[in-house]
Amino acid sequence: MHPILAYTRLHRAPITYDVTFTPSARTVLDRATRSAIPPHTLAQPATDPPTPSSSRLILRSHKFPWPVIVQGSGPRFTIGPPKGGRGSSANAITNLDVLYAVHTTLLTPITPEEWESLGHGSRAQQKVTKAYERRCSRMGGGWEAGVRRIDWLGEKTRLVGVEIDKSTGNGVGKLVFAKA
Repeated sequence: MHPILAYTRLHRAPITYDVTFTPSARTVLDRATRSAIPPHTLAQPATDPPTPSSSRLILRSHKFPWPVIVQGSGPRFTIGPPKGGRGSSANAITNLDVLYAVHTTLLTPITPEEWESLGHGSRAQQKVTKAYERRCSRMGGGWEAGVRRIDWLGEKTRLVGVEIDKSTGNGVGKLVFAKA
């Protein structure tokens, strides 16, 4: 993973991003300085070697059952000659692609089947309900849209990195969240 996202038990990634909000200069921050992560850093390839934008990057979390499937955002409009060479993100999945994929996946409304899979009246359903109520109160609305996948995270809506799961053998990334 790119150093901005790379997380291990011994090394914390420098990024902090509350996935409740769309990725922007106000929401994607350096953990230490609380300043915006520069756009050129977000435009860099998310993996080394770069994952082609024609491929997919699969990310998972033990906090929810859905995979986050990251695809490249495709060609970008630039003024002047395209910048090529090593580290070019023109044809690679970028850090920003990862953040958008996480945000979009988690803002998806849940299905009745997904809700029932928690167990009727279970502690898990109560936890998700509490997170839904907290999110809607904090956002000043959104009640009518119902429970979303992000509510599975409870209070841990801050993405703090991606850990490569070596046990799978195929380099699947594991999303790491912390309290917002």
